[in-house]
Amino acid sequence: MEKDELLLFEDFLNAFSKKNGKGLGEKTKQGILILAKFIETTSPGQALESLQKLHNPYLKERNYPLATYALWIYLKSKGYEDKQIKELATFKKRNLSAITDEEKLAASVLSKKEILYLGDNIKNQRDNLIVRLLYDTGARVSELANARIKDIDIDTGEMQVMGKGRKPRTVYFQKATIEKLKTYLGENEITNPNSLIFAIKPITIWYNLKKYGQELLDRDLHPHMFRHSRLQHMADEGVDSFAIKSYAGHSDIGTTQIYIKNSKFQRKLAFTKAGDIWKEK
Repeated sequence: MEKDELLLFEDFLNAFSKKNGKGLGEKTKQGILILAKFIETTSPGQALESLQKLHNPYLKERNYPLATYALWIYLKSKGYEDKQIKELATFKKRNLSAITDEEKLAASVLSKKEILYLGDNIKNQRDNLIVRLLYDTGARVSELANARIKDIDIDTGEMQVMGKGRKPRTVYFQKATIEKLKTYLGENEITNPNSLIFAIKPITIWYNLKKYGQELLDRDLHPHMFRHSRLQHMADEGVDSFAIKSYAGHSDIGTTQIYIKNSKFQRKLAFTKAGDIWKEK
């Protein structure tokens, strides 16, 4: 998209309202504007065939919800109707910050084998450490991106994060991650207590994980999946809902209960308590 066109689109984004009357969040607008640079400038009133030829390369290369949403809103800014846009691309909303049913949870949880495979095969030192910390701590990507040197205690493997509603909590990371963190901080000479651990934006972490997911696991990957995976693995090991709620910083126990309901521990417990009819026979 040309520079002048991008400025006009930014104005449209700032004024854009969703069906509920609310505007777009700042992070969403930031992500859309980054993606908009890759969208071809489009004139109003083009035929579907022309639109497909123009935008199919973009949709094929960036086959994920936010990229499609960016194109969706851009075409709306050019006067195209929803019906026309749907013939070109279908956007499906996906909530990455909250789980609403077991089906969505299952799609967002990585197995322990997948977590370990990423840890063994992501060669970039910083990105490898980010993956380990996202999983160990169960932190949200914004919480990790905003963490500073003064927020960590390497000796005890503790990190203070600021959660939703400005609520602080303590999370922990494993011994192997401690060693990775020591090496990273030493080699990059990060010593100032007020320095960010990672001078990187959440959207960049999102893009990098997207790349690793395709390259290493052949599946979509995003930061919140490590949080879902950590909490689900806790539930699978029999950790109670109140302990998980405290660790995750959930405000509603109902959110935590979804992990408990979906846990292998609860299913195995139910199976065991039901008894073995073959043995009884």
